[in-house]
Formats: sequence, C-alpha cells, structure tokens
Amino acid sequence: MNSRKSPERTIMYIFLAAVLVFMMVPFFWLLVSSFRPNADLFNEPFAVPKHLSLENFKAVMESHPMVLYFFNTVAVAALATVISILSATLASYAMLYRFTSRKILTVLFSMCLFIPTNAFLVPYYVMINKIGLYDNILGIALVYAGVNLPMSLMVVRGYMETIPGELLESAKIDGATAGQAFRKIILPISKPGIVTACVFIVINSWNELLFANLLNQSDASRTIQVAIRSFLTTFEANYAYAFAAMVISILPTIVIYAMLTDKIIGGMTAGAVKG
Repeated sequence: MNSRKSPERTIMYIFLAAVLVFMMVPFFWLLVSSFRPNADLFNEPFAVPKHLSLENFKAVMESHPMVLYFFNTVAVAALATVISILSATLASYAMLYRFTSRKILTVLFSMCLFIPTNAFLVPYYVMINKIGLYDNILGIALVYAGVNLPMSLMVVRGYMETIPGELLESAKIDGATAGQAFRKIILPISKPGIVTACVFIVINSWNELLFANLLNQSDASRTIQVAIRSFLTTFEANYAYAFAAMVISILPTIVIYAMLTDKIIGGMTAGAVKG
C-alpha cells in the first residue's frame, strides 16, 4: 500500500516545491532589490547584486512621514474590520432564524460577491463627499467595510450554520432572549470563523490602493499603499525607494497571517468537519 502511494506523494511534493519556488522568487527578488541602488536596478535588474545597503530604507523614512502612513493604515484596517465584522456577525445570526425574506436576502448577499469593486468607485466617492468624510480615515474605513462585507458575511455565516440548531432551541426553552443566546452561545462558538474573516479584511484593507487613492488628498489620511505609489510618478520612477516601501508594507501582513494560519484554516474548513 505504501509503495503505491510513494510515487503519488513524490509528485505532490515536487508540485508543491515548484509552487513554493514560483511564489518565493518574486518576493526574494523584491527583498534583494530593496537594498540595491536605483541605478543598478535600471542597468542590471536581474544581476547578482554587488552592493547592498540600508540607504533606501533610510531615504524612504526621511523623505516621507512613513510612520504616519503606517498608523493611518493600521487605523483604517482596524476600523474597517470592526465595522464589517460587527455587521456580518449580527446579520449572520439573524439569518439563522427563518423569516419571509430570508432566501431573497441570501441571494442578494451572494450576488454582491460577484460585483467588481470598480463598479462602486463613483457611488462611494459621491456618498463619502456628501457626508463630509472625504480625505478622512473614517471615510476610507467605511468604504473598506462595505467592500469586504459580502466576503465576511459569507465566512461568518458559513461557520454559524455549522452550529447545531438544538443549542438555540435549548437556550430558548431555558428562557434566554435572542441577545443572550447570541452573546453566550453563538458568539463564543463562532470565534474561529470571525477570526478568519478578520484576517481577510485586515489584509484586504492593508493592501488596497484604488479607493485609498480616490478618497485621499493629504498626509492626514494617506495610507502606506498610496505612499508607495508616490515613488513611481510620470516624471520619475525610483524603484529602489518603492521596493523598500513595499517591504515595509508587506511585512506586517506576513507576520499576521503566519501567526494565525491555524485559526484561518480551522475557520475555512469548519463546514467540512462539523455537522
């Protein structure tokens, strides 16, 4: 039996190794390039570097308020996550109960997953201007929360649906209100699914550029992704500085994902192992 599985496992490991190399080579090249002078990148972008230094990182930190951009990005991602998760969790709990428009709402929420985010550019821009939140961290966070709401609802609701309905029935028999059942039973059990949705929202909000660039005008609300774009303009392209800023930007998301990998996998596969 083991002899039959051995060739299959070998092929699987070779395939996984090839995928790993395919994914890591661009990241490794980005990391190395962030330590190279801009002139070397233009002359020999793929050559073995002869000189590596931290000058690009120092120049990036000195030429732009990167610390402010970093905290702006953290604030936007945190606000968007709280707003989106709170809405998705309450909506998912409500969808556990049977009511007249339940199926219609399910179809509408599912359709939102297939609408491209570019379609919301003009409506979001107009609405954010109307409520006076243009060039404001809260305005960008509200847009991110709305864009990520269908995905977070799908993840959280998918996990909640694996919870046995008998738990809600027993809580109702014991005299618990809907709010008490939510706080004491559904919410604690749904933590893996909620954590999974949180990680996806944080990563999406952290790496988003389109809406951040559209709804931003000053350093007060500029995110780190918009700052990276400023190094690559029509008249000047300083790739070395841009690569250094990219490395600064992506490291937090890598750390977060690495620390929560088990919870993410558990939340995504909960429906396959429960019920």
